[in-house]
Amino acid sequence: MKPKAVVDYIRENQNNNKTLKSLFATQFLGKFSEQELAGLSKSIEKEIHARQQSVVDEKIAFLQSLGYKVEK
Repeated sequence: MKPKAVVDYIRENQNNNKTLKSLFATQFLGKFSEQELAGLSKSIEKEIHARQQSVVDEKIAFLQSLGYKVEK
């Protein structure tokens, strides 16, 4: 299965608030061991952090383009 197909499949099984439907979570996530779920969680947290950092970097670049000095 290609990554896009996996993403589409998971999106189809989300509630309106973007959480997984209960039955899907039980059937899908139930197939993973606790260690595998912890690994997935770690990878997801890394991806979230990277995306948040890219937003911060974009805002810093925007402010610098306007002539502001940005320091942490």
